[in-house]
Amino acid sequence: MTDDLTNDQIALLCDIGEFDPSKHAEVKKRDMERLIAGGYAEPAESHSGRAFKLTAKGAAFLSERGAGLNEA
Repeated sequence: MTDDLTNDQIALLCDIGEFDPSKHAEVKKRDMERLIAGGYAEPAESHSGRAFKLTAKGAAFLSERGAGLNEA
């Protein structure tokens, strides 16, 4: 597996960083599986209220690409 992600997968990473994308119909299971398999995202702890969270690799990837996340 290469580190080349599609635009949809990068957008999904941004969504994971900002809110829970599992509640949105446009989430593609294949893209999510690739992000998890690649170490960019992982299931969140159940008490967090979110299904997925960014890993350090996912956050670093977005930072390198200049994709900012809302910190609010």
